[in-house]
Amino acid sequence: MKAFGLYKDYYTENLRLAFPVILSQIGQITVQLADTAMVGHYGGDDPTPLAAVSFATNLFFIIFITSLGLTFGLTPLVGERFAQERHRHVRELLQNGLLLFSLIGVAATLLLVLLRGMFPIMASLMMGDDADASIGGVVDMAIPYYNTLIWSLFPVMIWGTIKQFLEGVGNTRVAMVTIIVANTVNILLNWVFIFGKCGFEPMGALGAGYATLISRILQCVMMLAYFFTTPKFRTYTENLFSKSMIKFRRIAEILKVGIPIAFHMFMESSAFVVAGIMVLAFGAASVSAYQIGVNMMNVTFMIIIAIGSSTTILCSHIYGRKDFSRLRRTMNAAYQMGLFWNITVATIYVALRYQIPALFTTNEQTIEIAASMLIYIALFQVSDCLQAISISIMRGLQDVKILMPIVFVSYVVINIPVGYLLAFECGMKANGLIVGFIVGLTCCAVMTIRRVRKNIKRLEMSVDN
Repeated sequence: MKAFGLYKDYYTENLRLAFPVILSQIGQITVQLADTAMVGHYGGDDPTPLAAVSFATNLFFIIFITSLGLTFGLTPLVGERFAQERHRHVRELLQNGLLLFSLIGVAATLLLVLLRGMFPIMASLMMGDDADASIGGVVDMAIPYYNTLIWSLFPVMIWGTIKQFLEGVGNTRVAMVTIIVANTVNILLNWVFIFGKCGFEPMGALGAGYATLISRILQCVMMLAYFFTTPKFRTYTENLFSKSMIKFRRIAEILKVGIPIAFHMFMESSAFVVAGIMVLAFGAASVSAYQIGVNMMNVTFMIIIAIGSSTTILCSHIYGRKDFSRLRRTMNAAYQMGLFWNITVATIYVALRYQIPALFTTNEQTIEIAASMLIYIALFQVSDCLQAISISIMRGLQDVKILMPIVFVSYVVINIPVGYLLAFECGMKANGLIVGFIVGLTCCAVMTIRRVRKNIKRLEMSVDN
C-alpha cells in the first residue's frame, strides 16, 4: 500500500493519457480479432481463407508498420517544444511532417504494388515435398486481398502524422474517437462483404480487405476534418501549406528520431513476418494457428503500446522542462502497470488455451496447434513488456540511435536463427519459432533497461550539478 501511495499520482497521470489510447488499441485489436474470426468461420473446417489473410498481411504489414513507425519521431519532438512553448517550431514540425509522410506514403504504396510479385516466390521458398498441398490455394486467395489492402496505407500515414502530433501536445482523445468509429464501420462491413449480406455476394477474404480499406479512408477523413476545423489548433494550422513553412532542418530532426524507431519496428515486424513465412512449411493449419497466436499477442501488446505512448508523452514533456527529478518514478510506474497487465493476460492464455482458438475456427488441428502455441506466447509476456516500455522511455528522451544495434542483435542475430534451429532442426515446428521470440525479446529487454537506467542516472546527476 505504501508503494501504491508513492506512485499513485504517476499511475493517474499515465492512465489519464493512456486511457484514450487503450480504448483506441482495443478498437484496433477488436477489428483484427473480428477479421480473423469472421474469415475463419467463413472457411469453416477449411483453414485456407484464414491462412490467406495471414499470408497477405505478413508482406503488407512489414512495409506498413515501418512507414508508420517514421511518424513516431514527431511525438517526442513536438512534446519537447510544446513543453517549452515554442509554438512556431511545433507548427513547423507539423507542416514538414505532413509533407514528408505524404511522400513516404506514396512511395511505400508503390513499393507494395511492386512487391506483389513476391507472393509466388515466398511460397515456393517454403514449399517442399512435405508442404501442405493447400498452400498454393492460400497464395491464390491471398493476392486479391493484398491488392485491396495496399491502398489503405496512404490514408493511414496522413492519419498517423496528425495522431502523433496530437499526442505530442498531450491530446490522445481525438485518435480514440476516429479509431472507434472507423473500426465499428469495419466490423459491420466485414459482416456485409465477407458473408454476402444486404444484397452483396459473399467475398470471403477479399471482403475483409474492402472493409479495411473503406474504414481506414473514413478514419483519415474524420481526423482531418476535426483537426482543421477545431479553433484551438489554429495556432498550428495557420499558413500551414505555405512555401515559407518548408524547413529541411525540421525534416532532418524528424528523420533523426523517426528512422531508429522505424528501424526497430521494421526489425520486430520482419521477425514476425519471417516466422510467418517459415510456418508455411508446416501446412495451412499451422499458418492459421500462427495467425491466431499473433492476434492474441497483439491483444496484449496493444495495451502496452498505450502505456508506452503515454510514457513517451510524459518523458518528452519532462525532457522539455528539464524536470528530471520525476523521471525515475515515471519509469517505475510504467513498468509496474505494464507487468501487471501482461502477467494477468499470460495467466488467462494458459488457462483458456483451448477455448481461445475455438473462437476463430472449428478446425481441430488448428485449435490443437494454437493451444500449444499459446503456452509459449504466455512465457514471453514479461520480457515483451519490459523491452516495449523501455523503448518508449528512450523515445521520450530522444535517445533512439542506440536502438538500431540493439534490435539488430536481438532479432536478426538471436531471434530468427534460434527460432529456425528449434523449429526445423530440433523438431519443435511452429512452437520453436515462438521460443525464438522469447530468447530475442529477453535480450532486447536486458539491453534497453540498462540503457534507460544509465540515461536516467545521467539526467538526474545533471540536476544535482
